[in-house]
Amino acid sequence: MAISTSNKVGNVEIKLVAYHNCDDVQIFWRTNVDGQPDHLIPGCLGFMIERQRKNENGIWNPSEILRNRVGFQDQEVQTENQSQRSNIWPFQRYDWTDHGADNRQTVQYRVSALRLPAGSKIGVDVMESIADSGWTEPIVMSPDCGNGVSAYFNRGFVMSQFVSRMMRQNNWKPSDIKDQIKNLEQPLRLFLSGELRIALVNLLEEVANNPDLSLYAALYELSDEELIDKLISLGNRAHVVLANGSNKAGDGNKDARDKLVNAGVDVKNRMLASKGLGHNKFVVLTRSQDNKPIKAWTGSTNWAPTGLCTQVNNGILIENDDIAKTFYEQWQNLARAQNDFTPDLVAANARSPYTSNDIDVWFTRIRNPSKKYTVPGNDIQALIDLVNSAKEAIIYIMFQPGKEPLESIMKRSADIYVRGVVSTVSKNLEEEFQLTGIDKEPQSYKTALVQPEGIAKGFSWWVGEVTRQQFLYPQQNPAIGHAITHSKVIVIDPLRDDCKVITGSHNFSISASQQNDENFVVVHGLKALAEAYAVACMGTYSHYRWRAYVKDKTDAGEKIWQHLSSDPKWQESYLSEALKKHLSTWCGL
Repeated sequence: MAISTSNKVGNVEIKLVAYHNCDDVQIFWRTNVDGQPDHLIPGCLGFMIERQRKNENGIWNPSEILRNRVGFQDQEVQTENQSQRSNIWPFQRYDWTDHGADNRQTVQYRVSALRLPAGSKIGVDVMESIADSGWTEPIVMSPDCGNGVSAYFNRGFVMSQFVSRMMRQNNWKPSDIKDQIKNLEQPLRLFLSGELRIALVNLLEEVANNPDLSLYAALYELSDEELIDKLISLGNRAHVVLANGSNKAGDGNKDARDKLVNAGVDVKNRMLASKGLGHNKFVVLTRSQDNKPIKAWTGSTNWAPTGLCTQVNNGILIENDDIAKTFYEQWQNLARAQNDFTPDLVAANARSPYTSNDIDVWFTRIRNPSKKYTVPGNDIQALIDLVNSAKEAIIYIMFQPGKEPLESIMKRSADIYVRGVVSTVSKNLEEEFQLTGIDKEPQSYKTALVQPEGIAKGFSWWVGEVTRQQFLYPQQNPAIGHAITHSKVIVIDPLRDDCKVITGSHNFSISASQQNDENFVVVHGLKALAEAYAVACMGTYSHYRWRAYVKDKTDAGEKIWQHLSSDPKWQESYLSEALKKHLSTWCGL
């Protein structure tokens, strides 16, 4: 849940608000000078961010000063890894995502406004504090969001400085990444897969270590050796409905299928070919003695190295008997349907949503494709209605959505706070908008919609990254994958008690509604879950918004911001009306 603190020193007050999930903390701060909100602090050259962690004995370790990679203009880059503590190179901004806090840790934060002492050298000497926010209350990093629901995320940012520096260090080409992430002990794999992989492995090991448990999975892609081996270790207590992946002419999962069958795993084939995609990625755990479902896992993650590592993905674990039973019954429906969309399967899907404990579960396809349909299916209409119910904010990550509900989300950006990232945007949307970082002509953006891009050429403290072209297109390159952001997430009003989180395998498109096996859940009123997903979405947006800005400026032949300013007026240029609205959304007044 949100943690806030406020402190006043002299005539300057700083308010800090922190949000977190299992792996990241996102902080926002606002200033108040002489009673005027978002006012310039005289002499302020930026902010220092401090973090403290509790050790295993429950004692706070010494303060860690977060480091900044951006220096002042007259400072030369010595190495590509150069950085300084933020009391020397302060942050000239009002929000920050901290990736240095890890699951199961307890942390707290403080932000201080800084000025240069008389006689000191800027960018070399330690600055002094003008005012600080005070320390937040302790933040416990955990996937547990209450009500039996836990949320997990990976760090699938191939277009990043971390990955680019690792590539340089190891002399890797972009195509080498696909091989490296298959290596179970490779630091790149462990970093990119994050808590998401750990949660999946733990789920499988929970079954392996308890002979009274069985596992039922419906999977679209299965090629990750670690996950395959874990399934094999379960023997006949593993039951898998396995589709043919994206291979419409054959079996994209043949190697994994053969290994499972040979190991005695119960495999039900769902070979849909050109009929559609068996696109689910859900798991149900049951008690073996009475076959009672006890927990269910869903989300966007395919069981492949790319799903774990090179795409932004998520997983949600729901420990609720009724929800688990709903997914278990769907597994049985899919197994009985075999290689077809039978009338019984489609009819069962059409009875969605299945609701329990403030969670709605939707399955598709809900009707077979037909030109006679002139209105959206019940699932798409429900998504549109949810979007239109938003009162304050909509935040999202998508892969390849259709016209709706994305168009409705964009229309809502006229009156509420909207931020989102879409891996690939369809061109059939009626609403006029420009893609940040993609359109070649200068424009004023009508929506805060980012399509991911990397930094093509290094400059200042930044090194060149894998680009969108290198990532996606095998015609020109040995492509890394087909999805940059693969999550399917919509968060509605994350700071309100009536918040909603929508996630699953459903790509928010007509094809997902009428052609595929899909699922999504809508979790109502679970604020900790909404905040956890909002942190993941906003971290993704911030990551790619900067790269979109770089591309926009490069395409326009304009100068790219790349150095800290030595003039306190940096605050003036930064505190735009849009930024103030952004801060008021997350910090309040």
